[in-house]
Amino acid sequence: MIRLIACACFLCGTLHAQFEGVIESRNTSSDESASQQQYVMTIWVKGAMARITTSATQSSPASTMIYRSDLRLIWMLNEDNKSYSQVALEKAQDNTGEGKEEPAKLRRTGKSKKILGYACDQYIITQDDVETEIWGTKQLRDLSSSLARALGEEHTGQGEAWNDELTKLGVYPLAANSRIEGNVVEAQEVVKIDRRSLPEDLFTLPAGYKKQSVGDILK
Repeated sequence: MIRLIACACFLCGTLHAQFEGVIESRNTSSDESASQQQYVMTIWVKGAMARITTSATQSSPASTMIYRSDLRLIWMLNEDNKSYSQVALEKAQDNTGEGKEEPAKLRRTGKSKKILGYACDQYIITQDDVETEIWGTKQLRDLSSSLARALGEEHTGQGEAWNDELTKLGVYPLAANSRIEGNVVEAQEVVKIDRRSLPEDLFTLPAGYKKQSVGDILK
């Protein structure tokens, strides 16, 4: 849902640059019945904070999550009953590490094109039985590092394995699709990157929302 090189002075300044703004993507994923579901994901990023919303699909309701790596917390909002659940960032990261995966193998194909005005290179990543095609750019390193910081992945390496490989190269993916036996199981295309100042209240709990316990959620 998923991250600079000329002279030393330029590199130092780029590494400390921070992205603030909105990223929007169109996504496709397969549900348990192998039916493809389409949704829009919108990410707001500001400092150590991120807000991620996904639109509803045929099998899943819309969702909103607020990441506060400064507080080491994630809030999951339920807009239907004006409530929220809370989880420690470390606990969520521990859950992403369950199970062992085959190391991802990445190769650059040499093909290139522009997406949203950014120069992108094509990469192929294979892991287990999944092949992922990535079109990524090195012109958005500030976005990659800012998003990793906001999601709490900056020092933990808890992102998706292929994202970790791209982050090491300073590549931010603008388009991706994953296939198993030639069938697309997941796809994403960034359709908007808007650099602008964002209000703090986007990343705070809405007034009147009540906290749900784990027991309440399971009822």
